[in-house]
Amino acid sequence: MAKALADNNLKTGKGSRLQQLRLWSGLVLFGYVLFHYINHSLGHISLGAMEAMLEVQEEIIGNILGQTVLYGALVIHVGLALAKLVSIRTWRRPFWEWGQIALGLAIPWFLFSHLTYTRGAENLLGIEVDYAHELALLWPAVWLQQSALLLIVWVHACIGIHYWLRLQAWYPSRFALLAGFAVLIPTLGLTGWLVAARREYDKAQQIAAQAASAPSGTPVQANEGQQGAQVMLQTLGRLEDLTQWFAIGVAVAVLAVMIARWGFQRFRNKIKITYGDGTVAQCTPGHTLLEVSRAYGIAHMSVCGGRARCSTCRTLVVEGSENLTAPTDAETLLLNKLNADPGIRLACQARIKGDVSIRPLIQPKSFANAGRNADPLGWGVEREIAVLFLDIRGFSRISEKSLPYDIVFILNSLFAEVGGAVEMHNGYIDKFMGDGMMALFGLASTPVEASRDALRAAIAAQEATVNASRILTQHLSEPLRIGIGVHTGMVVVGRIGKTSDQVTPSRLTAIGDTVNVSARLESATKELKCGIVASVHSLEVAGIDDPAQFGARSKINVHNISEPVDVVAISETATLALRLGMSKAEKPESTERKRNFAALAGNFTSLSKKT
Repeated sequence: MAKALADNNLKTGKGSRLQQLRLWSGLVLFGYVLFHYINHSLGHISLGAMEAMLEVQEEIIGNILGQTVLYGALVIHVGLALAKLVSIRTWRRPFWEWGQIALGLAIPWFLFSHLTYTRGAENLLGIEVDYAHELALLWPAVWLQQSALLLIVWVHACIGIHYWLRLQAWYPSRFALLAGFAVLIPTLGLTGWLVAARREYDKAQQIAAQAASAPSGTPVQANEGQQGAQVMLQTLGRLEDLTQWFAIGVAVAVLAVMIARWGFQRFRNKIKITYGDGTVAQCTPGHTLLEVSRAYGIAHMSVCGGRARCSTCRTLVVEGSENLTAPTDAETLLLNKLNADPGIRLACQARIKGDVSIRPLIQPKSFANAGRNADPLGWGVEREIAVLFLDIRGFSRISEKSLPYDIVFILNSLFAEVGGAVEMHNGYIDKFMGDGMMALFGLASTPVEASRDALRAAIAAQEATVNASRILTQHLSEPLRIGIGVHTGMVVVGRIGKTSDQVTPSRLTAIGDTVNVSARLESATKELKCGIVASVHSLEVAGIDDPAQFGARSKINVHNISEPVDVVAISETATLALRLGMSKAEKPESTERKRNFAALAGNFTSLSKKT
C-alpha cells in the first residue's frame, strides 16, 4: 500500500518539493509517535514490557543516523509549518485547517514541558531516563500536561493524514477500520502509561513508608533525599518555564510578522479579480486565487486544502494569464497528468500580480444549491454520471447515394426515434454531431440509476434504429446500424457558451475523461464488431456483477488514459434487457417522459438539491 501511495504521488505530482518535504517529515514524526504510543500501551502489562520495547526503539533511533533523521524531521516540519503560517493572507479558511493550526501551535507548549522532565533531567541533572525514572518524573507532577500532549499530537497528525489519504481511491472503503485504530491506539497509550505510572508511584510510596518505619531507619537521610528531590523538581520547573516562554516568544514573533505584512498590504495598490458570475474581488499582489476566493466568501472547491494534491481548485483563466506567477513544479505535473489546457491553473498555486478574469471549473454542491446571483451551472458542478456516445455506421456510403435533403430527413427521422428512446430512459441529449449523438444520464439521480438508465437507453436505441430503418426503407441504400459506447465516471457538468439573447441558459454539457472514454468505446464497436460496448465499471455500478455473460470482455486503450479500460462487447442484449428490468410496457410512457425530462433539464439546479 505504501508503494502504491508513493507511485501515485509520483504520477500525479502531488505537492511541491517543500510540501512533500513537509509531508514526509511529518510522516517520520508520526512513525515515532505511533511507536511511542504502542510502547506506552504496554504499561497495561508491566514496566518490564515497556522497558523491553524501549530498548528496541533505542536500537532504531538511538544511533547518530536515527537521531539525525528524527530531529531533522522535527526541525524541518516545524520550520515549514511556521513558514506556511506566516504566509497566510486571509482568515477565511476551512474549520479543519484552523483546527490543525491551533493544535500545531499548542504542541510546543506541552512538548517543551515533556522534554524538560525527560531529556532535561538526563542532560542537566545526570538522571538516567528509563521508563521507571520517566514515570516518576511525570507522575503526579505533570501527568495532565503529558496526557494533553499525547492527545494533541495524535489529533493534529490524524487530521493531516486524513486530508492526505482522502484523495486515494482505496481510502473511503478502509476509513472505518483506520478510524478505529486512530481511536484505539491513543486510548491504549494514554491509559497504559497512566496505569504504569500510578503502579510505580504506589510501589515507591510503600517502600518509603517501610523505610521510615524501620527500626534502623535514618529519618535524617530520608529527609535529605526528599529535599534533593524537591530541588531537582524546582530546577526542572524553572527550565520548563524558560522553554515555554521561548515557545510563546516564537508564536508572538510569527503573529507580529503576519500583522506587519497585513498592515503593509493595506497601503499597496489593489488589483481586480473578476469571476465568471460577474463578482469582482480586490486584493494586493501575492495572494493566491484560492485565498482571494476565501477572503470574499466565494465558493471555491479545494479538497486538499491548497496543497496541490487534488486539482479540485483548477480554474480557467479567461483574461490576464500573464498577471499570474508561473506554475510551480507540483502544479505543472498535476495539470500535465490531467491533460489540462494552457489556460487552466490551480487556484492554490497561482499567485496574482495584476488584474485577471477567472472561472473556477469545479464548485461544491452547496454552491450549486445556494442560488447565487448567477446560474450555478455556469461555474460547473462535479458529478458522477453515465455518458452514452452513439454514431451511425457506414453513413458515408448512405450519404453518397442520397440527396442532401434526403440525408437531413434520414438523420432527423433516426434521431427522433433514438432520441425518444434516450429521453424515455431519463437521458439528457447533450449534442448532435453530424451522424452522432452524445447523451448524459444521472443529472438528477444516483450513479447506479444513471448506469442502468444508460444501458437501457443503449438497448432501446438499437431497437429504435431497426424501427427507423423499416420506416425509411425507400430512402436507404442499406439498413441503418449504430454503434454505442457507455461509460460511468466523474465529470464536470456545466453550461458552456452563451445564447444570442444572453438570457436563455445555454445547454448543459459534460467535460472530463469519462466523456473521452465513452467516445472511444463507441468507436471500438467497429473493432469488436458489435452494436454496444460498455465499460465493466458501468456494468458493475449498475449492479451487474457478472458482465462477461453478456458478451466478450477485452481491454481498450484510450488516448491520454494511462491504464486500458476493461470493456464488454455486448451481444446478449435481450438477456441484459431482462436483467435490467426492461419491458414493452415502458414505451407508451415515452411522450410523458419527454415532457418530464424537458422540465428536468430546465430545472437542474432545483433537482440537484434532492440528491
